[in-house]
Amino acid sequence: MDFVVEPFPPADPVAALQASMRGERQDLPLRIPLVTTGVYSGPVDLTVEILGARPEVPTSGWEDIREVSLMFPEGRAYFNEPTGWEMKDIGTVTGDEKGSYRARLHATGRDTAFDEVVESPVERHLVQFWKEPPSPVFVWLTTTFQRFPPRSS
Repeated sequence: MDFVVEPFPPADPVAALQASMRGERQDLPLRIPLVTTGVYSGPVDLTVEILGARPEVPTSGWEDIREVSLMFPEGRAYFNEPTGWEMKDIGTVTGDEKGSYRARLHATGRDTAFDEVVESPVERHLVQFWKEPPSPVFVWLTTTFQRFPPRSS
């Protein structure tokens, strides 16, 4: 699933076009595949939290936990499937809210029905965001995420 922050339309489209023609940078949308599911198609349990500070790292209940840094422009924030069929709106980023964020990505159950179509969620994802200066990607916890079924003996 992609995480998207779509900038607001400019208040003055003509001035924005003129600025663009002068080579002045405009706010670009942020679109990044942030949640990787194991299922081919079907629902997943996705929880998104916007926090005021860095949270503690959970010690159990997750198979994978990773952190990345992102720069949020002002705009509408949402998760969407690559097909664009479903969207999970998480609000807007305005004024002092734009800038550098850290995202902690939690996942469990991605091997349960790998590359299958499911009718009900078999995997859980938690995405937490908080403001923080950029830093390198960090892996807190990782397990084998099977991309292919195991071979029979």
